[in-house]
Amino acid sequence: MDSDPAKDLEIVAHVLTIAKTHKIGTKEALQFYIQKMKLELEQHQEKNPNLSSTLKERLSPEKWESVMKYVRHHPSSEELQEAYYQAKQEGKLKPAKLLLGGNFYFRNSDFVGKKYLAPGITVEAEVYDDTICHVWLSPIECEFVFINEIEFI
Repeated sequence: MDSDPAKDLEIVAHVLTIAKTHKIGTKEALQFYIQKMKLELEQHQEKNPNLSSTLKERLSPEKWESVMKYVRHHPSSEELQEAYYQAKQEGKLKPAKLLLGGNFYFRNSDFVGKKYLAPGITVEAEVYDDTICHVWLSPIECEFVFINEIEFI
């Protein structure tokens, strides 16, 4: 997991505020904070049904296995490059614009971490079905996005 010093500092400040407000020790405040985070996570999961089961129902078995292969074992840069050029040769890649910006997580041998992509950036997208697309930023950088998050040009 990536370390974010600003976020870590924010958590420490929050825990210290809990300790000071409730006049308890930092250890107790940290336990309180952890319990609070667990409760929020449980509430979030109750509100949002399991995304993977929803996707699995909507995707064909072949597409689901392709997504799971990507999730379980992210391919090397060479494998990504091969997949990119194969998809391009087969005419599966179409130019598209991202409708939503945000942090995208790319994992390969050349780049580990996240990149912020602004709305409107042009990418190449491979449609899986009416739910998700495989977006290519370069021959070795790709990510899955929902189809409603892109607009084909």
